[in-house]
Amino acid sequence: MITEQDKTTLDEISRIWNEAMEQIELESEQYWNSLTKDQQLQVFCAVSRRIYKGEIKDQGTYRWVLYNVFEFGPEAYAPAQMAGYLSIHNAIFNSEHEHKLLTQFAKTKFGVSDEVAQQKATEFLI
Repeated sequence: MITEQDKTTLDEISRIWNEAMEQIELESEQYWNSLTKDQQLQVFCAVSRRIYKGEIKDQGTYRWVLYNVFEFGPEAYAPAQMAGYLSIHNAIFNSEHEHKLLTQFAKTKFGVSDEVAQQKATEFLI
């Protein structure tokens, strides 16, 4: 059971967290606004190329793209999530990748042949 003191502590932690995320957003927006339009376009294109590589070409996980493509450390996880990148990552749907996952799931979970698993995955995705 959560005590009143625990609730107060959790509320304080939440307040500190939200303030930190707001400060990160403020600083990144200030930096963006300090750039010229040409610089903004250059940054946008560099980021887009990396997202394309990690998400579309490599089909990496959220962490994999942050850590391996962008070469950030764990400190990037929360700020990128708060900026909306995790939602973008989760919204990207690749039918081939999903078909492979469903096929593997059917084979593992139900012990069906590869052919049956592929057929069931195809039916599910249609």
